[in-house]
Amino acid sequence: MQTLNLIKKSIVISFASIILACGAETLAAIVFIPAFAATWPVVGVNDYSIDLQPDANNKGVEFGVFNGAEINNPSGLYQANNMLSGSFNGLNIEFTIKRVNINNDLDTTFVKFTGKMTPVSDTDHNITKIELNSSSDGQLVLGFD
Repeated sequence: MQTLNLIKKSIVISFASIILACGAETLAAIVFIPAFAATWPVVGVNDYSIDLQPDANNKGVEFGVFNGAEINNPSGLYQANNMLSGSFNGLNIEFTIKRVNINNDLDTTFVKFTGKMTPVSDTDHNITKIELNSSSDGQLVLGFD
């Protein structure tokens, strides 16, 4: 029993030493809580954007889920606002867009995007760019100029 208590104390002391040695900024970087709720323009495509909106329970957390919409897909085949849902874990993000054909609502496709978010810095978790890939649609980059 005494050995177990000694191990617990050693772990606590080690963790406290790491915090003191590295500082709070490094610890904040280990647990990354992204801030990405916005309507994101698609880089290089006028009037095409992706709206990503976590609800109140999924803001200010390291991982969670969100909903949103694809707005004005440039192909002209789909509704102006196609719903999407997804998840994030740190800087990793993925979502699936439900694209409804404007001529035949039975012709619906689901397109999955996965990618990484780029923050301002290790301490400023506001996202500046989101780079995504889809096996069917290729690369999609979201960002502000």
